[in-house]
Amino acid sequence: MDFAAALSQVEIFSDLSEEALSTLAESVKVQTLVSGETLYSEGEPPRQLYILVHGRLQVTAKGKILGYINRHELVGEMGVVAAEARNATVRALRDCLLLSIPASTFMIFMRSQPDCLVQMTRLIIARGRHYQNFRSASANAKGGTLALIPAAAGVPAVQLAEALTAHMQGWPETRLITSAHVNSVFGDGSAQTPLDGSEEDTRLRSWLADLEHKHRFILYAADNGHDPWSLRCLRQADRILMLAESSATPEPVPVLNTLQAGSLVTPVELVLLRPEGDAAPNTLAWCRATGARAHYFVHPWAKAEIAALARQISGRGIGLVLGGGGARGFAHIGLVRALEQLQIPIDIVGGTSMGAFVSALLACGFDSVEMSHIAHETFVARNFLNDYTLPKVSLIRGERFHARLTSIFGSRRIEELRRSYYCISTNLTTGLPMVHDQGHLASWVGTSMSVPGVAPPIAFEGDLLCDGGIVNNLPTDVMQHLERGVIIACNVSNNGDIRAPGAGLGEPDQLALLNWKSDTRAPTLTEILMRTATLTSDTVTQQASIERADTYIRMPIEDIGMFDWQRLDELIERGYEHALTLLAPIRENLLR
Repeated sequence: MDFAAALSQVEIFSDLSEEALSTLAESVKVQTLVSGETLYSEGEPPRQLYILVHGRLQVTAKGKILGYINRHELVGEMGVVAAEARNATVRALRDCLLLSIPASTFMIFMRSQPDCLVQMTRLIIARGRHYQNFRSASANAKGGTLALIPAAAGVPAVQLAEALTAHMQGWPETRLITSAHVNSVFGDGSAQTPLDGSEEDTRLRSWLADLEHKHRFILYAADNGHDPWSLRCLRQADRILMLAESSATPEPVPVLNTLQAGSLVTPVELVLLRPEGDAAPNTLAWCRATGARAHYFVHPWAKAEIAALARQISGRGIGLVLGGGGARGFAHIGLVRALEQLQIPIDIVGGTSMGAFVSALLACGFDSVEMSHIAHETFVARNFLNDYTLPKVSLIRGERFHARLTSIFGSRRIEELRRSYYCISTNLTTGLPMVHDQGHLASWVGTSMSVPGVAPPIAFEGDLLCDGGIVNNLPTDVMQHLERGVIIACNVSNNGDIRAPGAGLGEPDQLALLNWKSDTRAPTLTEILMRTATLTSDTVTQQASIERADTYIRMPIEDIGMFDWQRLDELIERGYEHALTLLAPIRENLLR
């Protein structure tokens, strides 16, 4: 390898003279990492500076993903310059080739290159800001490598890879590599070259690395799940897709088991071939068997579903997060109507409380017109929230409402929905949020909507659960972790609108609400309970939720109460008009 040429590809070294590059190159050594291997850990001394030549690294701190390092980027510069222990852990997302320079040698060199030192300082500051405000933790946001592996014999992985390539804008944006392609370049049987560091292995690795410079995405497709080419595909991937028939019984995938026996970092996701209308009872079994963090359903070969899969695995998907806010959540239906009119596809949905209800309707395939009818019947025409009881633990029993949810959603299970969905509840026992992405849909939607004091908490595994808005009213953090692409977040909470105008001036007035004198309507008990329950989420954690969103929508509904169910049509119309105004100008960017 020409070390000087490799160093010149790094931005802060690009203006150095040939003499300076040659001097720095004299201290360079080559280091390789296998997929999952750790480069360094938090707390270690900064003995080396690294440059990533090819591959991809994942940066974490205290178990949280901070970002990714791509080829021609520096690694560990902060610790080296500050002479402080590493503040993050860096691991190989896939097989990597790096250059290493001793820290002391590098600092001596930098003192002789003041312009380069200034650029290094700017890089450290920029990275620090990036990690603090990290919004989209997607390994494939700017391109990368993906592997599609059949989980069983006869599953058409190569055919699906070909279809995905076409939906990922095709050549030269995306390059499909199969064993046949490798054999055509290097000769019959070359794809089966062992990953042993031999000359043949090195030559093949170098060729594949060179392809990454020419194409934004490389999609590797294997013919089976047990040969050397399959293992190579996995070790070259930023994202692993296991393909299986939804009706089949899970079985071991040898090459995946080999990687998982080590320290696999690369996320594994499941693609299940599932004809429209078919059940998918083995979904959770497949997820457990493969260790998949997520799953997708594809109807062979439905263009819309393949296009949706292509968007999400390439970081171009669109996720919708809907917040809680009682009746104000009807504005979410207006947002859905605007998305329909603008033909902006939503690939994954999630929400809290009323946001969980509306997003569940969307995940089930209901359109905005059907949503408005369901909402009107549930909250206006018949009001299933009026089964009041002696307030021993809550104002209502909640039985009528939970029965209504069952009539709407039936026996649907979250993990079997064709559009990915999640909702949030609060564990009153532990004080922590719970993410529900599997199980009986109606039950978890109802749990996410159980406002303490208004409805009774739900018992589960010995704990008590209630409305997710207590701790996470706008769950963009869950959406971000899924790494699907753009996040649209819609907020309908009631920040600052429970007031007592003209009361308590100069000194507290304990009877202000009992002797209400304002022209405005007095806050009701249910509104006070709702506001109290969601206070922390709406004030302390909300800003972080907003910052994670790529597009944030705050609905203009401050004058409408949280239990003004009769204003459903007005809320939907306001939500529609506001969303249309905000989304129409950015539609093309969302569909990039």
